[in-house]
Amino acid sequence: MSINKTALATFFLAIFLTGCASQNPVKRYSTCSGKSFNQLLESTELKLLFNDIARELCKEPCLTEGGTPPENMSTCSSANDGNDYSILVTDFVDIQSFTPASQGLLMGELMRGSLSSVCSTKITQVEFAKFFNLNEKGLVVLSRKVSEIKKDDYDQTEAIVGTYSYLNNKIVIFARKINVVSGKISRMVTREIDYNCAGGNVSYTVN
Repeated sequence: MSINKTALATFFLAIFLTGCASQNPVKRYSTCSGKSFNQLLESTELKLLFNDIARELCKEPCLTEGGTPPENMSTCSSANDGNDYSILVTDFVDIQSFTPASQGLLMGELMRGSLSSVCSTKITQVEFAKFFNLNEKGLVVLSRKVSEIKKDDYDQTEAIVGTYSYLNNKIVIFARKINVVSGKISRMVTREIDYNCAGGNVSYTVN
């Protein structure tokens, strides 16, 4: 009889623990330590990602007469609709090494392509170091004098400046719209890409 009671208790305990496990699922991720930065980028829909970033960058904040955002933010028009708008776009710089590397050059090209196709923006390609410096103290605008910026080659005062960070299973991308005269950031867009390499396959989520 005692054996039957023990078996019965074990049975109900197993059911209880199974129920608890089903109510509290744990999503397990497999690290991508065996994958290089380039391999992770190759597994990412980069064009769609940068098109999405461009949509946010080329939209200007729009307010109702009362100074509040409209209910449907999609009705806000692009800042460059109907005018001859152009902007400086730099290559993206690694915030650890302070250099663009090949990945930053790729991101810069994708950003320019997306701004052109999604926002119909005229693009002027410039070197990051022309107007900006990135170091352990952060991003610094090198020149705020209009006379130095408004030259024949560069008659724009707005720039899209990109940086990125690679941390094993994660790539974080930052894109800022900056007035190169005042140094003010009018818009900033961030995308965090988390990778999962379970079973040898690479999947990811974008936040």
